[in-house]
This record gives sequence, C-alpha cells and structure tokens, in this order.
Amino acid sequence: MVRLFICAWLLATTKNTFTTAYTAKSKMADNNIKPSNRATQVESFKVMDVLRRANQLEAEGRTIYHCEVGQPESGAPKTVAQAAVTALTGDANQSRLGYTDAFGLVALREKIAEHYKEKYSLPADKEVGTDRIVVTTGSSGGFLLAFTACFDAGDVIAVASSGYPCYRNIGGALGLELANVPINEEFKLTANELRKEIDERKASGKKRISGVILSSPSNPTGAMLSVTELKDMCELCEKEGIRFLSDEIYHGISYDKEAATALSFSSTAIVINSFSKYYSMSGWRLGWMVLPPDLVDPINTLQQNMFINAPTISQTAAIQCWEPETIAELETHVAKYRKSREFILKQLDSISEIKSIAPADGGFYVYIDLGEELVCREKGLGSTEMCRMLLEEKGVAFTPGTDFEDPAGNLGDRRFRISYAGGTTVVADAMDHFKDYWPSWVKRVNDAKN
Repeated sequence: MVRLFICAWLLATTKNTFTTAYTAKSKMADNNIKPSNRATQVESFKVMDVLRRANQLEAEGRTIYHCEVGQPESGAPKTVAQAAVTALTGDANQSRLGYTDAFGLVALREKIAEHYKEKYSLPADKEVGTDRIVVTTGSSGGFLLAFTACFDAGDVIAVASSGYPCYRNIGGALGLELANVPINEEFKLTANELRKEIDERKASGKKRISGVILSSPSNPTGAMLSVTELKDMCELCEKEGIRFLSDEIYHGISYDKEAATALSFSSTAIVINSFSKYYSMSGWRLGWMVLPPDLVDPINTLQQNMFINAPTISQTAAIQCWEPETIAELETHVAKYRKSREFILKQLDSISEIKSIAPADGGFYVYIDLGEELVCREKGLGSTEMCRMLLEEKGVAFTPGTDFEDPAGNLGDRRFRISYAGGTTVVADAMDHFKDYWPSWVKRVNDAKN
C-alpha cells in the first residue's frame, strides 16, 4: 500500500512538473522570447546538409561514396595518437591536462615558429616569434577571433566567389557587410580583381573595404596564388589600408607548385592555419594564427573570454607533428591525394561535355563548372538537383556550388565540388558511378530544354 501511494505521488508530481514546464514554455513564447535575427539569418553549411543526408542513406543500408567533405581518410598520425594516449594515461602531472596559457602551450608554439623558419626561409626581419602565435580551436576559432578583433559591425570584408562559405556566414553573423568578388578565368581572386572592386566602390560611393580573406590553395577551387600574385595582394592591401587574412590551411598539400606565405610580404596580415588538413587531425579541433604585433593584445583578451584556450590534449599531442616519423607518414597521405586527383581529372577529361574545371593546384578538391549548356535552372535542373539525384540514385555524395558562390548570383547552381580526401578506392568507385549516371543527366537537361 505504501509503495502504491509513493507511485501515485510521483506520478502526480511529474505531471504537475510537466504542466508547469509546458505553461512556462507557452508564456516564454507569448513574451517574444525567440532566437536572434542574427542566428536565423545565417545560412547552413551546405556540405554538412549533404553529409547528413548521405549518413541517413548509409544508416538505411545503402553504400555511400563520400566525396562531399574535406576530411582526410586517415586519422591522426601514429606519433600524435600515441602522445595523446601517453598524456591521458601518464602520471598525475601528465594526465592533469588543465588550462594552458590563452595563446597555447609554449612547446607547441615553438614548434610552429620553427616550422615557419624552416619551410618558408623567412628573412630575419620576418621571422615569427612565439609571442605572435596563438593556438586556436580549429581554424574556425581563428576566423571568429580574427573577425572580431579586426572589424566592427557594418565594416565591409571582401570574399572570393568561389570561396569558403563559412567566411561569409561567420562574417554575416557578426554584422559585417560582404563584398563578393568574382574570381578570374583561372579561378583565382588576385590583386587585379580586388583592385577592380576597390575602384568600383570608390566610384559609386560605397563603403570602403576594411578586410579581405582568401585561401591559397583555395577551397573549393584548388587554385593557388603564385608567389608574385601573393606579393601583389599583400602590397595592395597595405597600400589601401585593408587587413589581409591569409587562410593557409591547405599548405603542405600541393602538386608541382610551392605555396608561399603572406608572412613573407606583409607586416599587417594575419595568417590562419589548421591541423585538420595536412596533419589529418580534423576532429581534434586545433589550429593556429600568426598575428601582426598590433593584434597580439586584443586577440589575447578575446581568446581568454571566448575559448580560454584550445583543447589541451590536442595541443599536447600536436607537438609531435613535425617529427621526421610524423612527416614521413603525412607525405604518404599527400601521395594518395595526388593519385586521386590525377584519376578524377583523367575521368573528367573523358567526358566531352565537361569543359570548365578549376586547376586543382593544391588541397583535395576538384571544382567543375557545368556552364549554361548542362543545366536548365528554369526547370529546376541545376547542379544542386544534379548532386541530389546523384546521391539518391547512385550513392555518390558531391557538394553543389551553392555553398561557395555569391548568393545573389546564379553560378552556385551550375558548379559543384568533388572532394578526394576520402581515399583512392572511394574516389575510383564514385567516379565510376558518376560516369554511369552522367548520360541520364545530360538527357534530362536536353529534354527539359526542348
């Protein structure tokens, strides 16, 4: 009888609690408590939408060929993984893994500084000290810190169209205005294109550009600025008082071209890098920035308040990234990327209708423009629909160009990106299925136009 009474009391209490919570929720809605306009106006990261649908199909038992995300097939290098295990299972001092300095472990920053000295042969007056290096929570954390430190709401930043969508989305969330600058015929945003945008804004009385951010090698195009083009970009930005944010996260992954760093040519640029791509540590959420002297104190303050520090376990393990054994392992990854890249380009070359392909100088992407001939947008047959149908019918996940292009234009729905980070076997199977699918797409488009 006592147990019965207790059960009845608990049921009544739970019901009352639920009713109270539901009533409180209703009152919140009545009081206009809702998400911010800032949050609701930010676009989704489309590649993650593709990944979500691909994962749903995979969960249903379908075989999916993942060529949508820029995530290396391999995990972290063995030396890095072992360092993490040692840190977690070691003595009390090793396994404590508490807070670090806001800028990160000194030992890691020393490794990064040494990396710049050795890889880029920076002259003495351009050498990077540890006081200018901040270890971040991935490059994404770096973008947020850099945008917040450099710009105020209403400032204009220039981004490339085609370009990484999170520049646009993070900037928009922070109240920045965007100048979407078209890339040239070589799929690059150079000083020439930026100069044209600057001049047009001056002539029309628009706000001046306060900053520009671009990646080389580029996501999504794979195109790289030459040393001269990077130098010209740095010089133009310094002359015009524009803060240059150089996204160099694909450095280390290039094919027959050597990547240069903005640090060689600019004293005001911010360099952003990451352990996610070349170092194959995407889930460890670790990156870094090299700062000009005037931003050291502001970003230190922002880092303290926004993140405190990057994940300590990831920092501890990443110290191993420049060991000879680690580099040897990472270079085998680059060899696989090279092989996959060559295979994709060869397969695309055999499709006579496809004529416009970005150069794919570095990174692990191939970017294709279908042109007006291979889409019929008025009937809903653009690259977005092509990628959707390809995934549903053949299990091949590519990313439509809407993620990377100026939303005000129509190039996004005729371009798409293939990631070859997922391994040679996945790429080979994906391209076989794509070539099998391709004639049906051409027929759909032609039928729609006739």
